[in-house]
Amino acid sequence: MTTVQIAKTTAQLLRSIKEEESMTSMDEVIRTLAQEHKETPRSMFGAAKGMKWSKKDRMDFHED
Repeated sequence: MTTVQIAKTTAQLLRSIKEEESMTSMDEVIRTLAQEHKETPRSMFGAAKGMKWSKKDRMDFHED
């Protein structure tokens, strides 16, 4: 088993998904999300997928 450190807001989001989807563990939530991501075609990520984030973009998404 491995321990992963995540932000409190991420933990809340994962718990919410776990409850909404009636999953039994955080491992199941993470594996499901990873599998869904892996199955998503790269073409679904839009025309700007190769663009770099600006400092303003990063600051807009920064969480304390």
